[in-house]
Amino acid sequence: MPAIICHHIFGEDAATALPAGMLDGEEELLAFLLGNQGPDPLFARFLTLPSLARADHRLGHEMHDTSCEQALIAFRSGVSHLPAADERVGRAFVLGLLAHYCLDSVTHPFVFAQQAALAAADPSLAGSAPELHAVIESDIDSWILFEKRGADVLERPAHTNLMRTERICRVAGALFSQVAYQIYGMSINPEEYGRCVADYELKYRLLDPAGAPRARTVGALERIVRVHSFAEAMAHRVVSSSECPAANLEGRAWADPADGRKRHESFADLFDAAQVSYPVLAEAFSRGAFGVSLNYNGMPLA
Repeated sequence: MPAIICHHIFGEDAATALPAGMLDGEEELLAFLLGNQGPDPLFARFLTLPSLARADHRLGHEMHDTSCEQALIAFRSGVSHLPAADERVGRAFVLGLLAHYCLDSVTHPFVFAQQAALAAADPSLAGSAPELHAVIESDIDSWILFEKRGADVLERPAHTNLMRTERICRVAGALFSQVAYQIYGMSINPEEYGRCVADYELKYRLLDPAGAPRARTVGALERIVRVHSFAEAMAHRVVSSSECPAANLEGRAWADPADGRKRHESFADLFDAAQVSYPVLAEAFSRGAFGVSLNYNGMPLA
């Protein structure tokens, strides 16, 4: 799956392709861009009781692994239960969530294929799937930031991709709380989402750029209890080059995890394909005609 920068850039570009009137004003745009981060901020929760953090993390996993289409439909339905003054912000946020799933569904097979290839090439990495996944994501993040925006993470830090207002967090939190209970049978405080985003922002403030003293310190502490540091794997390198082995820009063959078939697309190819499909998907979703087939983790959305 792509990470924070890639999802933000996808959202910036997708917003310009939406029909007129679907997003109106700065707050709706910010809500849409934050929605593009999907459930990912839920994994970042750490400044709380362990039991609450585990619940947020579990919901993040559930929303990536099961009942994805039902969850999106529940989010869409939930907007109609918001106060009238909050409906457009909620709608913009949910359209951003849809964009998150659209990009993930197209690129997940590629990222998991790269992860499997790295593990196969070096047997010592076989037990390091989360770290491998994070390294691939962060490398693609740093590359696409330079490729699409001509900037690096010093000029456009990752944490700045989480701009939000109090209302956006309140509305998004209410929607997440409702969907958590309705689809996954979980009780999540509506305030948790905003706190997860705040923790997500803090993590990137601490970790970026890769190799900085703070990131090395966190990594050293983490390696006391595990072989590799997941935090250091998340950190973004300062990149000023259009080269990126993780993005497969040369079109090397890779095996689709869903069926083993040989494919050659680069990450850039898949990103562009998702950009083309998203406006059509968003219009259908907004009309209530959400029957467009997405694939997620190499499988149809449940």
